[in-house]
Amino acid sequence: MAAKKYNAAVLGCAHIAVRSLIPEFFNSPRFNLAAIASRDPGKARAAAERYAGVSWGTYEQIIHDSGIDLVYIPLPNSMHYEWTMNALEAGKHVLCEKSLVTEYAQAEGITAFARAQRLLVAENFQFRFHSQHRWTLDALAARKIGEVRMFRSSFGIPPLPADNIRYSKELGGGALLDNGAYPLKALQVILPGYNFTMKAATLRYGDSGVDISGGMYLDCPEGIAAELAFGMDNFYQCNYEIWGSIGKITANRAFTAPPGFRPRIIFETADGVENMEMPADNHFANMLIHIAGCLDTGDFEGEYAQNLRQAAYINRALELASATVERR
Repeated sequence: MAAKKYNAAVLGCAHIAVRSLIPEFFNSPRFNLAAIASRDPGKARAAAERYAGVSWGTYEQIIHDSGIDLVYIPLPNSMHYEWTMNALEAGKHVLCEKSLVTEYAQAEGITAFARAQRLLVAENFQFRFHSQHRWTLDALAARKIGEVRMFRSSFGIPPLPADNIRYSKELGGGALLDNGAYPLKALQVILPGYNFTMKAATLRYGDSGVDISGGMYLDCPEGIAAELAFGMDNFYQCNYEIWGSIGKITANRAFTAPPGFRPRIIFETADGVENMEMPADNHFANMLIHIAGCLDTGDFEGEYAQNLRQAAYINRALELASATVERR
């Protein structure tokens, strides 16, 4: 018996949606790309016309379409809470771009409502479904680097055009919610089961009024420390490193390995260095398979827990950084 296919709609024509998620929904064995919405009807129509059978309309029209099962929301951060709640109230499951919320209370409200209505809310960190991380997790389970001592991760990009939404305070911009969210999520993906507590955080602000770089320090009762760095005016970095008692693992394209790209993992011990090419993978397609699997089973608690934990870490980083802000 063929697996059920779910009807998906996309609220917004952001770059990541047009470049990556819309094609993946259209080609997915588990989803039908049913509709694309935009506040600009022309933009929605132009995007929809590339794909046979896909309709278009406004946000309101799409979320109230009884034929839609799941809504993907790639809107600016400041609009995530409003449109996630609108979609949930219309009975739709939600896949929302990171960061899901700008305040922890919003994550609590979304989770409580979604749980009561038995609806999925997932935050789009597609990198967690790339197979390169399975090698790392297996190596850690086999204690190939001994006891874990330190986790380091950096995600930084060069400056963007001045009109980019990431520099807009009103739209929920800033490096923490954009770049910094990735190392935080990576810590949870690569070292699950450890109860990390954030002890320090710093943010550096630019002329636009949003944070443009920063760092975080966390530790846990097992004695593992975590150092995370991020920014939007940096030399490009996209990595994590796990340092152990007898070795080290480094993934240098941890978050943005596109389909067809073969990332490398460096494995170091006293016996030498292995620079290993990992298989190419499509983490977008893998994520959609995971989302469909959640819808098949109705088991959403894992995603709820991840959403709340991620939002709590970001909230704590903002609290800690408020005393150490360096304005430029």
